[in-house]
Amino acid sequence: MADAGTPTYPVKTIAKLLRLTERRVQQLSKEGVIPKAERGRYELAPAVQGYIGYLQDRVAPKPDDGGGIDYHVEKARKTKAEADIAEMEAAKMRGDLVDAVEMKQAMDLVISEVRAKLLNNAPTRIAARAKSENKEASIKAIAKEEITAALLALSKTDPADLVGTSR
Repeated sequence: MADAGTPTYPVKTIAKLLRLTERRVQQLSKEGVIPKAERGRYELAPAVQGYIGYLQDRVAPKPDDGGGIDYHVEKARKTKAEADIAEMEAAKMRGDLVDAVEMKQAMDLVISEVRAKLLNNAPTRIAARAKSENKEASIKAIAKEEITAALLALSKTDPADLVGTSR
């Protein structure tokens, strides 16, 4: 209830002042946003303050309600992400960082080279050298020498040369 000296106004006046319909003022009053002084009448200052508070809560939720966004935190996150990207670009330019797709392509090519040297070249060379040998130990030694030679040749291969990129 209003103090005896505090003037009250009808819903029509409050609605016009707040640019609302009379029905909406009544709904907000029922929700506790706009306090009612007496039946159909409202104090001016509490009605305006209640409505302003209601609008402020809708525009920027209070941080403690979990619904608000802390723009300072979000800006810091964005700045850090941009710095991380710049750092990765610099590392890539120095050759300290490689692209995952390029690395996969290089590894696929290296594996293809290993397969070709061990399955195509080595058996042919082993067969040519071993056809005059009768002892199993001699054939095993020839196979070991040829596989070792193929692996040694592969160890000297630079994957960057296979992909076509240079460091």
